[in-house]
Amino acid sequence: MFRKLGITLVFTATLSACSYVDKYEEQVHDWEPTYCYKSLAAVQCHREPKHSDSLRLVNYYGPHPSRYDAPEPLKEPNFKAPEMVNYWVKDAEPVPRPMPHGDLTDRPWLTVEGGNERQTIGDLRMLNASGAGTRAFLRRIETGEDATARDDDGTSTQYILPDPDLTVN
Repeated sequence: MFRKLGITLVFTATLSACSYVDKYEEQVHDWEPTYCYKSLAAVQCHREPKHSDSLRLVNYYGPHPSRYDAPEPLKEPNFKAPEMVNYWVKDAEPVPRPMPHGDLTDRPWLTVEGGNERQTIGDLRMLNASGAGTRAFLRRIETGEDATARDDDGTSTQYILPDPDLTVN
């Protein structure tokens, strides 16, 4: 009697070892294997399971990841401290220097003309940002002269537009 019961239990355990891990695997076992893991930015999918990322598994299609053999763990590296030295090196500190005076040709933004050009470019950018400025610019293209434009609130403004050859970066 006990012998028949033992054989039945061994036979049942053998059959259950060959079955699916869960009901989900039973549904997706024949699909193309895809194993998706969450990362910091998004979900990344691979054709084979990554056993090192098993805790980040989001979903899978195909056989359960436990059906694949896990690779051997990497050997732990043997770290050692660097050799002791009897000296140290320090980078030089920056030396404060006074502001340069004199020739400003290599720094045009500091000259009066450069300041005027910056102001003109700033005005052009402000005009580009408003509907009235766009209408005045289109009117200048049409007539070739500076125009008066009505703002959105109904006030009239005279726009003197900069030189059309001036480029804004």
